[in-house]
Amino acid sequence: MAHLSPSAIFSPSVARQQLAAAKDWNYIDSWLSTKFNGKTPPPFERNNDTLKALLALAALNETADEERELLARVEAKALQDLQAKRETDPNAQLLNSIEESLTREGHASLEALSTLSITLNQAIPDVEKVGRSIIDLQVTAYDLDQASDRVSILEKHLASELDTINALIKDLQSDEYQPSSILSKQTLDYQRKTKALASKLPELKDRVTSLSASLGNSKVTLQDAQREEEKFKNLLAVVKDLEVQVKSYHSLPQDTDLARLELESVKVELQDLTRQRDSMFEGLVERETPRKIRS
Repeated sequence: MAHLSPSAIFSPSVARQQLAAAKDWNYIDSWLSTKFNGKTPPPFERNNDTLKALLALAALNETADEERELLARVEAKALQDLQAKRETDPNAQLLNSIEESLTREGHASLEALSTLSITLNQAIPDVEKVGRSIIDLQVTAYDLDQASDRVSILEKHLASELDTINALIKDLQSDEYQPSSILSKQTLDYQRKTKALASKLPELKDRVTSLSASLGNSKVTLQDAQREEEKFKNLLAVVKDLEVQVKSYHSLPQDTDLARLELESVKVELQDLTRQRDSMFEGLVERETPRKIRS
């Protein structure tokens, strides 16, 4: 009773379960000992799931051992019957004598031919058929190798894509992509503003309708825009001329009387310069004009 837990002492059902488990573990330990040739198996966790898995494995192993032993007995019995038949059959005796007369290479060739016949499922081996079957097997093996390589490449690609997806999921689950703490408040504010604007929408529509009615059906055409542009250009030219004229008066004093006096002095100076210019021009003409020689 030492291997029972304290709760099993007061519960017969728990005690029966623990005794059955202990019996199963003893069976598993002895089975593992036979499989490891008396050596201690690697340590493993002892729980109910492990016990169930080991019991199922042991049952399958025993079934396979029984089937293998039965097959071995059948093969041994068939070999005994074949040997007994060879001893009584003249053809079998002839085959035995031929087999005994073969060289080592002949035995190897015969063994290889019989193995190929069994593998290729050919009761009567034919060299040409065997060769074709071997070539077909090589082609099949090559195709399988190619398919295996393609599957390996696809598996690597899928693994890479899976890593990328996992990294993306990890990023999306980070704090950077988490909703703001005030998101619900902002949503409520937006909803209130939307309701307020929706309530004002009919009034705004009425205003637009009234403005459209007051403006009438007047439309601005491209020709109207061009005419207004020409008027603007003309006004701009006038403004530039006025600016030039205004700049010419910048040197005059701000007092009106002083400005008039200065303007009169400038006019007198202009008249003097004009007379000086005229006299210089007349002198130049007289000097350059050839004189007539009196005869």
